[in-house]
Amino acid sequence: MRLCVFLLAWAWTLVHTHAQVLGDTTALAARQYASSLRLDGGGVSFSEWVEKMGLSDRAVDLSAVQDLYLPEPRMAYVRVAGTSTIPTNKRTVYKVWIEMYDGEGHYFRKPALLKGQGGYSLRFPKRNFSLQFCNDEWNEDGSSTLTFGEWVEQDGFHVKAFYTDFLRGIGEVGYKLFHRMVADRSPYPQRQGVQADSRARCVPDGFPCMVWLGEDFYDLCSWQLKKSRKNMGMQKTVATHVHLDGNVSDANLFDGKIQWSQFEVRNPKGLYLVNGNRYDNNSPGVLMGPDSPYYMLGSDDADTRAAKERSAYVKETVISLSSYKQELQQLEDMDVSEAEFRAAFEERFDVVSLLDYYVFFRLLMNGDGTLKNWQWFTYDGRCWMVTPYDLDQTFGNTLYGFPRPATHTLSRIDTGPFPFINRHYQTDEARRYAMLREQGVFDSELIHDIILDWYGRVGEHVYAMEVDRWPESPCYCPPICNQGWKVCDDWSVYNTTPAFSLSAVYNRGDRCVLHGRIWEATATVTGVQPYIRNSDVDTLQRLLGWVEDRLNVLDDYYGYEGSGMATVPSDTRKPQIEAVYSLSGQRIPMPLPGFNVIRYADGSSRVVRY
Repeated sequence: MRLCVFLLAWAWTLVHTHAQVLGDTTALAARQYASSLRLDGGGVSFSEWVEKMGLSDRAVDLSAVQDLYLPEPRMAYVRVAGTSTIPTNKRTVYKVWIEMYDGEGHYFRKPALLKGQGGYSLRFPKRNFSLQFCNDEWNEDGSSTLTFGEWVEQDGFHVKAFYTDFLRGIGEVGYKLFHRMVADRSPYPQRQGVQADSRARCVPDGFPCMVWLGEDFYDLCSWQLKKSRKNMGMQKTVATHVHLDGNVSDANLFDGKIQWSQFEVRNPKGLYLVNGNRYDNNSPGVLMGPDSPYYMLGSDDADTRAAKERSAYVKETVISLSSYKQELQQLEDMDVSEAEFRAAFEERFDVVSLLDYYVFFRLLMNGDGTLKNWQWFTYDGRCWMVTPYDLDQTFGNTLYGFPRPATHTLSRIDTGPFPFINRHYQTDEARRYAMLREQGVFDSELIHDIILDWYGRVGEHVYAMEVDRWPESPCYCPPICNQGWKVCDDWSVYNTTPAFSLSAVYNRGDRCVLHGRIWEATATVTGVQPYIRNSDVDTLQRLLGWVEDRLNVLDDYYGYEGSGMATVPSDTRKPQIEAVYSLSGQRIPMPLPGFNVIRYADGSSRVVRY
């Protein structure tokens, strides 16, 4: 198998010099073919698309490769064979075959298990799904692995629909920006002495792809790296490598009362519940500790005993985390010195990760990032870190598909340890923002480049196919109000406007908030919901302008008055450049005009404008 992989890698090297040409040719073919289509609900079949674009004529078939490496595709073309629908839940499992053309001369066909993916998004007609690659008998043991570009090796991926986002990849723009943002920091595992895979980035990433179910075009979406153990740089049996996901909030964890069913322990693996059952991530419960009658049984083998001891350690680690807020509050009440408080805080939380999360949260106006769409993790069992996840409600985008202005509500985070950041680290937060502005990371030109790169990878003709396939997507449609109502665009009054009530009487000019939006009565009305369709037509121009406006808001908030422009590093020691990356995350032989990510031999990285 190693020889096979080597030979295929050698063959890939031979065609690699032509990859850009192939990619450009594919993009041109896509534009020419898509522009010739009669757009009737995305009616073009997969086979016709492949034939017209010439994908199969020049693709190397890599289906037999067990552990496959491909550069990150600019745009991929995927057929899911074996189902004509996407499940509406995470428990329904379909056995399918996945075919992918990466548009740059590579193809594979592999078996996989398909499930619905996401929470609220599964209610939409266009749904996310997850893929778990397996062997030819659909057994996960011995499954194939895939590595795309600079991602970690994976045997499963998420395919995100972004039904309420016109870009069909706003979350991926956020991840790519975050990856640039933390490039000047030590990798998360290394901060606690763990030498993990250097590709582990602790946040997802993605590339655009078109998906067909059988021969029928399903959607334009994002093929996405998951929040997997490998991407977190964790070992599955190391008790100190703890990763929490789900509703990690004050009510469920940070205020001292733990609701074990509301979040899951994603790592370590092989844990036990207090009732003696194996831990199920889909139905999480109270972990086993020494107080359980099933903790140590004479019939347990060595592996079971180790797993139970690991469960008890993780349980105590989570209990300790739940007590941190109270312990820190007691220190504040004792009026300890600032130095003493900071030392205690930084024993419990990685303040660097919290500051990065906070400024990023404020920049993106991440409306869904303080309850379940963040990841909490530790590598030493004591000091906790946080990173973002599920960035679909960012850059003004909302759950309902209409945008909010960049000037709306500069939110604070008042959950978990962040109230202490608000009281003790405001200067550090402002300093981190200014640093990112000066480095050219929090810069409209760089962020525009990331957005336009994604948009260009898709192309307007493919976007037109997506609009035709999903015309009711709320980001494509103007709102429709019920009689007696209109949309109110005065967002300055959002926080002081009462919620809508079916029993209330609304007179002309009265306002209410319903499903994230302000509505104004145009006549006396009662018992009538303000809208028939809560939506809006979103555009690229709106998104690019939003970035400019948001930076202006934050400059004013943080008191930033610098240039915000990046410059070529002037270090007289001339550190050795190890690699150069484009804004799409692809390794390139030399810097391109504009912004590039430069990684140096000493492990540091900078965003540099050439």
